[in-house]
Amino acid sequence: MKQILPLILLLSTLILGAQITLQSSDYFPVVGDTLRTATDTDPVGIDITAPGGGQKWNFASLQAGFSLERIVENASVGDASGSFPAANILFEQVDGGEGYYQSDANTFSVVGFAGMDPLGQGFEVVAPFNPPYVERWAPLAFFDQNTNEAALTVSLAADDIPGNIFDGLPISPDSIRVRVATERIDLVDGWGSLVIPGGSYDVLREKRTEYRDVRLDAKLGVLPWTDITDIALEFLPIDELGTDTLVTYTFWSDTAKEAIAVINADPTGTLVETVTFKSDEVISSVQNVSEREPEVYIYPNPAIVQTRIEFTNLPADQYELEIFDVAGRSVYDKSIYINEYHLETLNVIGFRKGVYLCVLRNRAGKKFAVRRLLVTTP
Repeated sequence: MKQILPLILLLSTLILGAQITLQSSDYFPVVGDTLRTATDTDPVGIDITAPGGGQKWNFASLQAGFSLERIVENASVGDASGSFPAANILFEQVDGGEGYYQSDANTFSVVGFAGMDPLGQGFEVVAPFNPPYVERWAPLAFFDQNTNEAALTVSLAADDIPGNIFDGLPISPDSIRVRVATERIDLVDGWGSLVIPGGSYDVLREKRTEYRDVRLDAKLGVLPWTDITDIALEFLPIDELGTDTLVTYTFWSDTAKEAIAVINADPTGTLVETVTFKSDEVISSVQNVSEREPEVYIYPNPAIVQTRIEFTNLPADQYELEIFDVAGRSVYDKSIYINEYHLETLNVIGFRKGVYLCVLRNRAGKKFAVRRLLVTTP
């Protein structure tokens, strides 16, 4: 027993020593950092393993058509900095908006943003989070659990909303108010080593389960604000409305400011949908992506159950995606706000077997792309 006990203690020390603990200085972005990421929208061979330590994850199969480069700046240089006096970090968002952050020794939090509205309908807003939305915690170690509740409210006069977005409603509101409330549980449920294209990292895996509720209110004359979410869900093609469960698995390292990988999973947390990962080879950047030719990709194609339509390098605008069958009949029509990048998932179960044309037009009616889609049966 005297010989076994020191051995157990030694093994415990070695195991514990393999775990990393992240401090704010290890992975909170600071002014001057440049973060590079890429997204695999159709990942292959990526498994969500059970919780636990000492794991070896291999994501070397990840691939992406282009990367994004984002520079971390002082909040004071932002166009909307006057609206967020508590912010000390400006971090450009993937959709081109401005994210205003407050960074301290324990949290890296979004206090507000300026950019596309929460419904994705193409109007610009300046929106504070109250309470703030915490994106990173410190210190962070295996078994740590954190919770966060955040909310934002955006109110606009109906006349200030472009494109007659709400004309489909059976009422004519004077003003519209969007309310977004989130509740999130973060649990560091694993640690080990992770391989991605370009390198291997010691990581902590943080599972995040977020419950997001997006509500729409209307104001008519002197009447109080009225929740019209259920009406809007029936009459408007706005997917963002309602309640969603978002599950992600984020792999953090103490040697990079980017997340090494982020798995976006289905609401059950078991199926991988997309993976965003640290990229060391920048093909394009947020700053110059508009200089490249617009691209539209459809995959899988042929499609059986669903397909994905990926738009890249498109100037910020309200677009119309319309799909026609071979007889020229419109079988799908959706208005989408796109600022450089957008991924649309299309369910084709209701489509008949055959060839379809996918047509993308901007607000002015200019045709940006025409792509063929083949739908087959299983």
